[in-house]
Amino acid sequence: MSTKAKNKRASSPKVSGTKPGSTKTSYTKPMNKKKAPVKKVHGALLTTVLVIMGVHGIVAAYMYYSMSTAPTVQRPWIIGMMVLHFLANIAAAVGIYYWKKWGLYIYGASTILALVAGLISVGMWSVFYMVLPLAIVGWLLRTKWDYFE
Repeated sequence: MSTKAKNKRASSPKVSGTKPGSTKTSYTKPMNKKKAPVKKVHGALLTTVLVIMGVHGIVAAYMYYSMSTAPTVQRPWIIGMMVLHFLANIAAAVGIYYWKKWGLYIYGASTILALVAGLISVGMWSVFYMVLPLAIVGWLLRTKWDYFE
């Protein structure tokens, strides 16, 4: 092989996936390219539900807390559980709004807490009242699970 051919081969850019001397070229994707971030849209209905969750949590926590000192209350620890449930719902609404997985976990745990308190105090009727909001939020988030960090 002549020195001219050797210099030409040495100076030509190397293409990955080809053999030296091959005329076939292939291109690979650069490794450092990042995916474009997905635009996370809440939507009007989800935003409305999260605002209602927050406002309802504030009002209900205050009402239950003020009711815990009433002399007719037989089980004040159940009222304490409900206050904790509503405060957790406020934190969950904020977490879900900012697409954090911990918001979903807190919301699920607070629903279980409210179910226990409702079953002890009211009975089976509380199951519908406690599970329905969880089902609604789950239905609204069914297409947005990938948004959560």
